[in-house]
Amino acid sequence: MAYITLKDINKIYPNGYHAVHDFNLEIEKGEFIVFVGPSGCGKSTTLRMIAGLEDISKGDFLINGKRANEMGPREREVAMVFQSYALYPQMTVFDNLAYGLTLQGVDEDVIEEKVKRTAKVLGLTDYLDRLPRALSGGQRQRVAVGRAIIRKVGIFLMDEPLSNLDAKQRVTMRSEITQIHRETGATTIYVTHDQTEAMTMADRIVVMKDGYVQQIGTPYELYFNPVNVFVAGFIGEPPMNFVRSSVKNGKMAFGPAELDIGKKLGEKAKAYEGKELVFGFRPEAIVLGEQADAYTLTADVELTEMLGDNTNVYIRMDDKQAILKVDPHDTPELDSKITFSIPYQNVYLFDGETEKVIE
Repeated sequence: MAYITLKDINKIYPNGYHAVHDFNLEIEKGEFIVFVGPSGCGKSTTLRMIAGLEDISKGDFLINGKRANEMGPREREVAMVFQSYALYPQMTVFDNLAYGLTLQGVDEDVIEEKVKRTAKVLGLTDYLDRLPRALSGGQRQRVAVGRAIIRKVGIFLMDEPLSNLDAKQRVTMRSEITQIHRETGATTIYVTHDQTEAMTMADRIVVMKDGYVQQIGTPYELYFNPVNVFVAGFIGEPPMNFVRSSVKNGKMAFGPAELDIGKKLGEKAKAYEGKELVFGFRPEAIVLGEQADAYTLTADVELTEMLGDNTNVYIRMDDKQAILKVDPHDTPELDSKITFSIPYQNVYLFDGETEKVIE
C-alpha cells in the first residue's frame, strides 16, 4: 500500500492548453478514490500524470512522502487498467496474467501459483487456456484487472475500465472491483464520467470541471452538501432541479409561485434583495400534497416515466420545468395537476453570480 500526495499539480501542453489547474489531494493508504467529471475535465490527464505517462508541468507528486515527479512508471510501482483492456490477443488468459511476473523474472512455480489464485478470485479458472477473442467483454475486463492485481503493487490506477461493458456487466464488475480492493488493500484511483460508479465505489470522490477540482468528499458529503451548482447537478440521478430568479421583496419566482427565501435563510435573506439566486431541490426530496415547513407548489404534469421502483414526473409551471421522483403507486395522469411540497431543509440556494452554495 502507498499514500500519495499531489501538491499544486498542473498540466500545460506545448500549445499552451492548460489541462489541469492546481490539483491538490492527499490520498491515504488503501483508499479508493474516484475522479469524476464530464469529458475533457482533466481527470484522465491527472491519472496519467500519477502513472508517469504524462509529465507534470508544475507541482509536486509524492509517493510515501518521496518526490516521484521524475520517476518512470515502473519505479512508481503502479498497475494500470485501461478502458481498452490492452490484452495481448495472441496470448492465452494464463499468459496475459503471467506476463508482468515473467518480465520480473519470477520463478515459474510461483507464477503458476499466483495465476491460479488470481484466476480463482476473478472466476477465470475455466478460461485460462482461452485467447481474449473467445471471451466476453466482462471476462476480458476481469483479465485486465487480474493482470494488475497479480503484481501486488501498492497503487492501482483504473481509467474508465467499465465503459465498454453493457449495463448488467457494469453492475457486476463494480461489485467485483470493490471486493478486489477490499481483499488487496491497495490504494486505488479510479477515473469515470459515470456518477453512479463514483457514488457506489468510492471512499472519496474528486469532482472536476474544466481542469479544476470542484469538490472533494465522501459520496454522502457530495450528495447532501454540494459546494456549488455544478456539483449539485452532477451528483444525483435524475439531476437536481434548478430555478434562477432575482429576489424581490424577499421572494423568488418559480413560475407563478413566489417563494419566501427567508424561510430558508432567515435574516441572511435581506443581503440578497435584488440579486439573482439559484433555487435547487432534488427530484426525490419532495412530498406529495401540502406539508408544514415546506414550499408547496402546484404544477402541470407533462410526462411520466414509470421505472418500477419509482416514477419520474416531468412538470411545468409557466416557463419553468422540473422533475419529481414519486412512488409508482402515486403516478399522476398526464395533463393533470400535481401538488407537492419541498421541505425547507431539502432546499439549496446558490449565489447566482458565483454559483456557490449559500450556507
